[in-house]
Amino acid sequence: MAADGTLDLDKVMDEVGHFGKFQSQFYLLLSFSIFYSAIAGLSYVFTTANVKHRCRIAECDAEKAIYQPEWLSNAVPYEDGKPSSCEKYLSRRSSSSADKTSCLPGTFDNSSTVKCSDWVFDTEEWTIANEWNFTSCFETQWRLTIVGTVNNIGQFVGFPLAAYFSDRVGRKTTLLVFTVMTSLLGALRSSASSYQDFLLYEFAVAGFSGGIFNSGFILGMEQVGSSARVIGGAVISCFYSIGMVLLAAVAMWVKNWRILQAIYLPGLLCIVYYWILPESVRWLQSQGRTTEVKTIMLRAARINGVKLSEQDFSKFEIPPVEGKTEEDNPVQKRSTSDAFKRVFKSKILVGRLINCAFCFITNSFVYIGLSLSSVSIGGDKYTNFMLVALVEIPAYAVTPFFSDRFGRRRSLCVSLLIAGVICIAFAFIPDNYDTAKLIVFLAGKFAITIAFTVVYVFTAELFPTELRHSMLSTCSMVGRVGSIIAPQTPLLAEIYKPLPFYLFGGISVASGLLMLLIPETLDQKLPDTVEEAENLGKRQNK
Repeated sequence: MAADGTLDLDKVMDEVGHFGKFQSQFYLLLSFSIFYSAIAGLSYVFTTANVKHRCRIAECDAEKAIYQPEWLSNAVPYEDGKPSSCEKYLSRRSSSSADKTSCLPGTFDNSSTVKCSDWVFDTEEWTIANEWNFTSCFETQWRLTIVGTVNNIGQFVGFPLAAYFSDRVGRKTTLLVFTVMTSLLGALRSSASSYQDFLLYEFAVAGFSGGIFNSGFILGMEQVGSSARVIGGAVISCFYSIGMVLLAAVAMWVKNWRILQAIYLPGLLCIVYYWILPESVRWLQSQGRTTEVKTIMLRAARINGVKLSEQDFSKFEIPPVEGKTEEDNPVQKRSTSDAFKRVFKSKILVGRLINCAFCFITNSFVYIGLSLSSVSIGGDKYTNFMLVALVEIPAYAVTPFFSDRFGRRRSLCVSLLIAGVICIAFAFIPDNYDTAKLIVFLAGKFAITIAFTVVYVFTAELFPTELRHSMLSTCSMVGRVGSIIAPQTPLLAEIYKPLPFYLFGGISVASGLLMLLIPETLDQKLPDTVEEAENLGKRQNK
């Protein structure tokens, strides 16, 4: 056999093991970078969090005022036992130095209110809100919500860059560079001296972090056998949830947005990936680097306790077929640009790409929207965020069962429909039913988590190897439209409180029904070429 002969990797995986000790060690190494995908993608939930605030009362407050002095009810209206954040009573006298005698009830007209122009913040925590005097009042709240949008625009830009480099220089190299740059810029963000500098850092960090999850996901998917792809996807997603919990735990501990940026420093250790993390065998195969594929597979076999020698690879060789062109041979290396052109000439794959992209928009919009809403449904926001993250883990645990038992398409469709119905139902629960609201909210997050997990695996299985990362990243990139819009839903809630949940529910139901138009991929060989990808549905029909 030629030294550079191509191999049937599915058969090699059958021999070596779809998910053994080698793959377990590989995923454990991968977990560290996935943590930073979650941390960088959602840290703005805490760095831009609203801090309790009320109007500054010039007649009463000293220069270093406290948030809730005894006389406050004389000067500020209360709502549900809390001082108003944006209004105060009209004063009957001109401003003076801090003087307790001027804070008596008669000093203010409690039948008339005026909007604040200056505020006093609670000092229990420190975010960019009290750093730069931003409040939850409609006039300035957009400065807080826009950070989440900037973050997701950064990821929108980062996805195609990661896809470009991943398909050309490899999954491992892309993952290494993007993780280290995310960690470096994240740590440097603590030095931001202005709101504008903060936004620039937010964009840059998100731009690099946008490539971490996809690079890691593809790398993990291509290193396991077909029967373990759903399990592999669920494990990687669990790492993301653990990253969310770590983020909330550190944020709860420090309660200072500048100190929180120190969480990025350990991420610089990912530079050791260069020496200890193996490259994707499928990407190496697509580049004609079969010798390296054999080296990795021999190592995997040794760690998994399987006897495999250099000579054994001859039985996995795909023999060349005379008279076939490069396009006809499913394992011949072709230029990525040529494959791209052929994808967009295929009505089947274009329709599939559009449908998957819309599903990503839906999942991103609802998933991010629910994650952001978790800190405002009542109770401790850090605990709520952790619960919303932790509920994802059992969702990931049951995803392989449902996906392998009922198929990717049906699992995705049903989970989206359930998420949609739950979101609409949540909008009808009265505000004082806190326990019921939390249970229903967690159920909605559970359902959309299943959907988001399945759509990654489903999309990766629908497109050929040479463009798998590019197509997945294209869908993820377009899906960021949902993530870009989601941080603005608190502004919609100011207009009509249930409106965000009606939107979450409606788009989920629509996307779930559209998934029925895509062929099932359960137990199908990963397509290596455009032709194989097109024939997924045709093979099923036969």
